Amino acid sequence: MPEAEAVSTYALIAGFLGGLGLFLLGMTLLTDGLKTAGGKALQHILGQWTRTRPRALASGMGVTALVQSSSAVTVATIGFANAGLLTLGQSVWVIFGSNVGTTMTGWLVALIGFNIRIEAFALPAIGIGALLYLFMKAARPRYLGLALAGFGLLFFGIDVLREAFEGLSATFDLGALARPGFLGLVIMVGIGALLTVLMQSSSASMAMALTAAMSGAVPLEAAAAAVIGANLGTTVKALLVVIGATPNAKRVAAAHVIFNGLTAIVALLILPWFLAAIAWIWGSTGEAPAPAVLLALFHTAFNLLGVALMVPVAPPMIRWLQTRFRTIEEDIARPQYLDRSSSGVPDLALQSLIQETERLADIGHSMAREALQTAPPAAGILDRRRLAAEQLTQAIADFAANTANHPMPEQVGHGIAEAVRIARYHREVAILADDIADLRRQSSGEERPIVTEQRRAWQEQAIRALDLCNLEADDGDNGHDLAAAEAVDTVETTYAELKAALLREGTFGSLSMAEMERQLRIISMARRLVTQAAKARRHTEALRAQIRGLRKALTEEDA
Repeated sequence: MPEAEAVSTYALIAGFLGGLGLFLLGMTLLTDGLKTAGGKALQHILGQWTRTRPRALASGMGVTALVQSSSAVTVATIGFANAGLLTLGQSVWVIFGSNVGTTMTGWLVALIGFNIRIEAFALPAIGIGALLYLFMKAARPRYLGLALAGFGLLFFGIDVLREAFEGLSATFDLGALARPGFLGLVIMVGIGALLTVLMQSSSASMAMALTAAMSGAVPLEAAAAAVIGANLGTTVKALLVVIGATPNAKRVAAAHVIFNGLTAIVALLILPWFLAAIAWIWGSTGEAPAPAVLLALFHTAFNLLGVALMVPVAPPMIRWLQTRFRTIEEDIARPQYLDRSSSGVPDLALQSLIQETERLADIGHSMAREALQTAPPAAGILDRRRLAAEQLTQAIADFAANTANHPMPEQVGHGIAEAVRIARYHREVAILADDIADLRRQSSGEERPIVTEQRRAWQEQAIRALDLCNLEADDGDNGHDLAAAEAVDTVETTYAELKAALLREGTFGSLSMAEMERQLRIISMARRLVTQAAKARRHTEALRAQIRGLRKALTEEDA
């Protein structure tokens, strides 16, 4: 007997670890596939479905009712948020809708005892997805196949977890644990949540509660408390999904936990009156509801109550969640000087824009330096900062557009437009730096030492030019401007020499054509990077001179 118990314990642990591993691997493949294959098209489609709160809510309800798994919709929504295809505001209302849609399972169990399991599609999804990824030539179908295989692996992992605890429902007696009073209801909530976590199926926990209520093994209130717990237990799956995910995905999972937690607390506090009201409303039709039907109705009603509670709560909750799980890159992307109050005062708005643009210049400059150093940074480091630079540029453009709605002097309006133009130059520097780093990591390093030294010397010249372009010149001193211009000219002249050397290496076979093309692209982008930085400097100095002249004119008028 002890040996059998040891085998059973080992099978439980092995099933749990294996299922969890498949679950996390599937989530990774799903996210990567969606991010690569979906792009703008998928983002547009999802955006149309979830553009408004009612649409997002209806999408979550409808899709969950069709696939009979709130987990599928929750996980997919978190995957879309993780891939950047859905915003936090869109995602949370899809999640709220999925909680209402999943109550259809209770009705199916209560009325016809039928339940569709999405896990049955896991293996075909893995097979079809793998075939698409291995044999399709085009990038989009390949990565859609990867996403499909990830989706299948994810739910196959859930099925493995479920099978690990397969015998639990048959041996677990809910009636033996039912206790009178409010503490007994809390215990039943905990049992319902625990069973959902162990069996990875709120439907199974729901079915157990319905069966126990129908057989009279537990009182109706205790069964309803177990249903609340089953609903609450689904949040664990969402928390598993976001291990190692993006901050936005973690915020969506947190919103899911907040929704289910708040709904569970309110439903538990008003449980006796809630059940009585439902029984009275149903009984007014002249037919007393069966316990299973009453529980299914209760499940739907308290989730609808949760959605109603979220209507006023969601906006401040979303704002609060935006401040949680922040990364360094998100903090970089958050404007520090663009205050709403200053957008109505054009002079202040222009000064704020200049300060924010200088922050953006520092981001682009640091990225460019790292991209051109001897060893390029590791993959992903500059990607996140590039996204931050693009978001900050958009924030600058949006702030300028809001300011443009107010009356202002022509010179101030010109200055605001120039600030946006300068920000775009700095954004281009950040994008080019990221692309250069990606290409340099792919480089084989097969060129001859003499060309390598020539290339390194040219990169040092480019870095020096960037440093000079990024430094602020003293007012009235043209020496720094001349030094920056000369450094940029040197980069331009020696670029032609390095390009000729690389072409010779590729032509005479000491450098492969693929590597020659890669190196030519690198130095071409680096040359453009320096040019963009120089343009940003020239326009910045002209804008500062304009502001000095404007201030001088205003001072003379006051005098």
